[in-house]
Amino acid sequence: MRKFGAILMVFLLGGCLGGYSPANRFYYLQVVDAVEPVSSKKLNIGVDSVELPDYLDRPQIIVFEQGSPQMKIDETNRWGEALATMVQRTVTTDIAAYLPKATVKSKTALDERFRYLVDIEIVRLDMIGDDGAVLEAWWSVYDDDGRRIVQQKTALKRKIDGGFDAYVEAESEMIAEMSRQIAQVVAKVK
Repeated sequence: MRKFGAILMVFLLGGCLGGYSPANRFYYLQVVDAVEPVSSKKLNIGVDSVELPDYLDRPQIIVFEQGSPQMKIDETNRWGEALATMVQRTVTTDIAAYLPKATVKSKTALDERFRYLVDIEIVRLDMIGDDGAVLEAWWSVYDDDGRRIVQQKTALKRKIDGGFDAYVEAESEMIAEMSRQIAQVVAKVK
């Protein structure tokens, strides 16, 4: 009887250890392709590190249920790198596309100097069920003396046709729209 119990235990443990687990999928934000430039000014712009709320500062993609305060941390659908770094790089590349004669760079060192510095605080970058994506962010533009020239909020929503691919595509489009807004403001500054 003990032999039977030991053999049964081996099979049960083997089943647990060798069971199926779904493959992880990794996502990254896309930059804008072809855009209408908003200015041909030669500018020097830095994009500072991006601040995220704690709930977004993780590799897993967060999903909120429609009309519910509950959030789900999806273990199999993940960001391909730190979300703050990815947003910073995407905004930098998008602004450069809208301002093709500008020098636009992510700020990576304390002693780097730029004519204009963009500071971004993401409030929400949420997937709502299978049908919505939300981006809310405050952004500021500072001059080279550290004076804030402008502070604005971008609040956008997109209906999506389900799934993580559609969600990431929608977030990429909304970040491109926020980048366009930033580029327009910087281009108008005297």
